[in-house]
Amino acid sequence: MLLAEPQVLRTESRCHVVRARVRGGDVPTVILKHFHADPVLGLDEWAGLELLGRHNLTTAPGLIAGDIHSRLLVLQDLGTGPSLEDLFNSVDASAATGGLLAVARLTGQLHARTRGLQGDFDLLRHALNPRPLRVRIDNARYLVEHADRLHRWTNAVGTTVAAGTQEDVEQLARELAEPGPFLALTHGDMAPGNTLFTTSGPRLLDFEYCGMRHALYDALMWLIVVPLPDELVTRADLTYRITLAPVCEAAQTDATYTHARALVATARTVNMFQWLSPKALERDRDWAPGYSERAALLRHLARSRVLREPTSLVPALSRTLAALEERLVERWAGTPSFTWPAFR
Repeated sequence: MLLAEPQVLRTESRCHVVRARVRGGDVPTVILKHFHADPVLGLDEWAGLELLGRHNLTTAPGLIAGDIHSRLLVLQDLGTGPSLEDLFNSVDASAATGGLLAVARLTGQLHARTRGLQGDFDLLRHALNPRPLRVRIDNARYLVEHADRLHRWTNAVGTTVAAGTQEDVEQLARELAEPGPFLALTHGDMAPGNTLFTTSGPRLLDFEYCGMRHALYDALMWLIVVPLPDELVTRADLTYRITLAPVCEAAQTDATYTHARALVATARTVNMFQWLSPKALERDRDWAPGYSERAALLRHLARSRVLREPTSLVPALSRTLAALEERLVERWAGTPSFTWPAFR
């Protein structure tokens, strides 16, 4: 197979992405993805895409070939089309709404079809190159090992960390490490730009951060991470749950599903205060284009609080976050909220 006419699609710190024309092959073009900086991410994506292919899932581009030494993946070219981010940035609220619900349904299908496949994924991943730790263990360890970073924030705004907060963070980490019936292959980076609407339906792109972890980690996209109207969040969540529930009894039970939703949202909120320093108290910066760090922190606090309210999850940590939220709402009262053009 001879490749020609390379077209650079993306150049990033972790990888380069190129479209190339195929001469003498069965397909007109392919996508080449070179992980020049972090080969672990490339191998995680390789294993995830290979698992999807073996189970005939068309959630993502098909994996055609890969080479460990050159850190190169050859992927199916899905062509061009809008992303969910493009739909959000349009003026068509109906198309944006339909796009989100389609992605929520696709995500539910991904998790429903990959539950119980930890052994299959491990075999594929270790055959490439043994991974030091499973991705969900990495996530859980980070949560615990950087729990002290909450103190930087509480000290900076003049509140205290409630007694028992450390134990609550450890509880979150344990449940994330062992998600039980919610263990599934997750995309791991569900940004609206990591989707593509093709003539065959929506697809998820860029599986570098994929791994077997708590399924609702991906649902964070609409639950808390991306600023969306509350009514649309509810519809996306319901669409996802209806898709997952037929094969996941835990998703059928309100108490269990509500607990799982609160768990991942609270862990993500703690992560935000671990990733971002209190320098945000001095000056605001973009977290995403048009969406500031302060607005993102306030949204995470508010949304995770709402999701915890029906549960008794992590009471001490909840008190710590509530006090932090109260102070930040006072200090950042003038912080502009963000609304996508499609929903203005």
